[in-house]
Amino acid sequence: MLWRTYRPDPSADTAGVGPSSSPLPADGVRIVRPMSPYTFSPLFGIVTTAVVAAFFASACSGSSEGTGSNGSGGAGNGGDTGVTTGGTAVAAGGIATGGANPAGGNTATTTMPAAGGTTGGTAPTGGANAVGGSGNTGGINATGGAPSTGGSKTAGGATSTGGTATAIGGTSASNTGGTMAAGGATNTSGSKAAGGATSAGGSPSTGGLPSTGGSKATGGSPGTGGSKATGGATSAGGCASGPIGTFTGALATGITFMDDGGKPVNAHGGGIIKVGSTYYMHGEYFLSTTTDNNFNGFSMYSSQNMATWKNEGIILPQQASGMLGPNRKGERPHIIKCPSTGEFVLYAHAADVTYQADKEVVYATSATVNGQYSFKGALTNAGGTTASHSDMSALTDGNNAYVVTESGHVYTLASDCHSWVSDTSVGVNGDSGGSESPTVFKAGSTFYWIGSYKTGWRANNNFYSSASSMTGPWTYQGFIAPVTDTSTTTPAGDPNPPEWISDQRTWLSQSTWVQPVVGCQGTVYVFWGDHWYGDTDTSNPGKHNDQATYVFQPLVFNGTKISMPTYHSPWSLDVGLGTWQ
Repeated sequence: MLWRTYRPDPSADTAGVGPSSSPLPADGVRIVRPMSPYTFSPLFGIVTTAVVAAFFASACSGSSEGTGSNGSGGAGNGGDTGVTTGGTAVAAGGIATGGANPAGGNTATTTMPAAGGTTGGTAPTGGANAVGGSGNTGGINATGGAPSTGGSKTAGGATSTGGTATAIGGTSASNTGGTMAAGGATNTSGSKAAGGATSAGGSPSTGGLPSTGGSKATGGSPGTGGSKATGGATSAGGCASGPIGTFTGALATGITFMDDGGKPVNAHGGGIIKVGSTYYMHGEYFLSTTTDNNFNGFSMYSSQNMATWKNEGIILPQQASGMLGPNRKGERPHIIKCPSTGEFVLYAHAADVTYQADKEVVYATSATVNGQYSFKGALTNAGGTTASHSDMSALTDGNNAYVVTESGHVYTLASDCHSWVSDTSVGVNGDSGGSESPTVFKAGSTFYWIGSYKTGWRANNNFYSSASSMTGPWTYQGFIAPVTDTSTTTPAGDPNPPEWISDQRTWLSQSTWVQPVVGCQGTVYVFWGDHWYGDTDTSNPGKHNDQATYVFQPLVFNGTKISMPTYHSPWSLDVGLGTWQ
């Protein structure tokens, strides 16, 4: 399946190389100054000088990249010098006083394993036990580069520092080779949303495969970052896959989400707000014991992947009396985080049992997104004028907050989001008499307004308009789902005027929200439509809304046009990457 997303160009991390205590010369050889030959007899000094000169000729020609795995470094050779270039540990070996078998400056070199090697520096002795011959005072137990842990199990492509110390004159210098290898001592893979966070070892995390930084980030088990990753796709440069949600539901039935208690999710006509890494879905809660759809409370569910949901309970229950009291309607709840105050504000439509009398936009507030909301009453301007409309929605563009209504009104809210300061009427209805279940979102620099025909609890062909500003002008764009057959015949039992009706009918749903899922590779805009009870069986439309289900589909962008050309089931959403398939 193909889709369009906005994709940044990710960059991969590279493995770091531990610093050396001092830089090597350009030719890669660190020269260790020998002891003065004039310490001994003039004749022996001449011989020794010749031996040292031969050593330097040999070392300079072959020590930039040694070939020995455990260099003899001058073991038993009077005046020999051991050079370990892999871990940069140099054992000077010492100047012999005429030891047995003076080889005259043979040079042994040891190359440490390359970055990411299996042992990161397997005990390079670089002159181990170079006693310099019998009576050699210059190489007593010169370990040169004592066994280097080299970053034992240096994984993730980290480079072992190998043994950066220099042992001069045979004395045991402090060998830092591998005291803390750059890719194994501390594994932070998963410290930020496991399942693929960048390993400190330097190599890109594999997003769910065993982390090469040390411990395993399995991409499905809880990561060390805390969140549960269900991904497994490759990630690079800190771009992590998962969690992944899978959506399955036939067109005729929609999707039945189940909560963590094994019950069907019951939140409709509402919205979704993301706080941190969690998505909070909220909507109308319908009872199974009644068919009047009176207000019984607004419910909330939370999810990491928008497919598996935890029941957060009723966040605004029926009030003892008043606008959201008994025998009242309460619908279309939408929560925003007020840009200026950080307070969470829930807006909804309240009305009498006919939906038409004593109708107004009301609001409630909470300090936390999933806390109990305190009902405040009607949303008014400074003069006390209410926003008296039916279906509505609320949104923020990051700077300003708005309430929009089915009759095409845009209310710009005050900075505290507790009142409105302006009311602009815009044209978004197309050929309909209104834009029921208004759904407004922003993608890039474009605002989109999706609306529904007024067909009660029956699905119809949702349409949309677009604009560069919330206050317009808005341009009508047509339907968002295919319309292969059209009719101007009033459906049987429908008291409304003839509407454009097709078999698809926005995949048998009515719009309520579009949720952007922003990942490290792109953004998916997920359409949420309610599959009301009675969409396919119209004998009792809306009478059993506790059995309503969901339509979650990815919107497809073609420039600034949007559509849902195909009904997908099943399909998967990668929240971390911001992709779908």
